[in-house]
Amino acid sequence: MSDHPSCIDISHWQGFPDFEDVAAQGVVACIMKATEGTSYIDPNRATNYVNATAAGIACCTYHWIKPGNAAKQMEFYLSVVDPVGGERMVIDYEEDGLRLQELLEAVEVLKADPRELQVTVYSGHLLKEQLGTDCNDYLAENTDLWLAQYTDGTPSWPSGTYPHWTLWQYSESGEVDGIDDTNVDLNRFDGDNDELVRWISPAGFAPPKPPEPEPSEAVIVDITAPTNLPVLVTVNGAEVQQRRRRPRLRVPRGPDLR
Repeated sequence: MSDHPSCIDISHWQGFPDFEDVAAQGVVACIMKATEGTSYIDPNRATNYVNATAAGIACCTYHWIKPGNAAKQMEFYLSVVDPVGGERMVIDYEEDGLRLQELLEAVEVLKADPRELQVTVYSGHLLKEQLGTDCNDYLAENTDLWLAQYTDGTPSWPSGTYPHWTLWQYSESGEVDGIDDTNVDLNRFDGDNDELVRWISPAGFAPPKPPEPEPSEAVIVDITAPTNLPVLVTVNGAEVQQRRRRPRLRVPRGPDLR
């Protein structure tokens, strides 16, 4: 399994990464913790979101749901993130004591939002044990699965509700240049990088590519050509206007011409 994935997920534990270095390793997507419970806001998310997007990395957020008050937790999540239309919202469903009904209630709140949000459920053994081989039609129709399972082989999942995972967190101890932490979560998407960017971005949108850096030095090109030969110069596909210089005639100089 590659230690340089196309998608990572982070929280304040990873500090403030250098996203230029992160992107240089092929990371095109990042999921960031936004909130937890009904009062906790990740202090690094807003800054990291701006910096990651500027580096050309597509981003979305997740909420760590706790037992009780599922609807209020989602209202808090929405108020903090203030998502745009079609934005992807992720419910981190893993804490002991959570009940399936609480997950369903949380999804209902997000799906009822008029901004037509996309909803993903992150979970591992907890949801696997609660669903078993049964199919929960509401989850199947309104969410997709981000599976947490740390294994070297193909992850296992009951096919009742989700025929297949969409995103797979296969490691919680990765190392990524630009992040001063040896416990970075690494993920694999069920598709190529272009599909991953479309999936993680708001529906119908993709993040703009970062602007080309300004050159630090002038580029000098010296060409020698016959004086009677037309020369056409293009730079980055655009024609450059040239001043044609007439050849100077050598005039003999004598004492009377000085």
